Amino acid sequence: MSTDVVKFSPSFYGIQMIPEECWLDYGFALLTIAGSDGEVSDPELEWLTIDLAESVGISEDIIGEWEEFDFEDADLEEIFTNINVKSFASFNKLLIYDAIRMSYADDDYSEEEKEKVYEAASMLKVSNEAVLAIESLIEMERAADKLRNIML
Repeated sequence: MSTDVVKFSPSFYGIQMIPEECWLDYGFALLTIAGSDGEVSDPELEWLTIDLAESVGISEDIIGEWEEFDFEDADLEEIFTNINVKSFASFNKLLIYDAIRMSYADDDYSEEEKEKVYEAASMLKVSNEAVLAIESLIEMERAADKLRNIML
């Protein structure tokens, strides 16, 4: 196992370091969820490969693998077994949070994406109530961003 680590934005997530190889499967999981409606739109892919990748310092190699990933034939359960989710506090909720944010990147959090989020949450032992709370948080964040853009 590699000892390379990537700084994880502590001010945003409250986590300091994540092994770099975990990011590969983290991105694969997000792509599988966001692609459950049949496509990963350009805004969704840009959210992953630019917004998230730059904020946490993901290498170009991992970004390249994300861009080539076949999300249609992916198995979330298999992806989750590749990540030691218990080694990171709140990992499960963070993944659900990022999956919803990525799915919303094209302004369309589709029913298929929502179903896949709830399926992933079930696999990760995140309650439906917690997912609803995360969805509400993201809706509030989106509303605040829209208001900021209008006012400023």
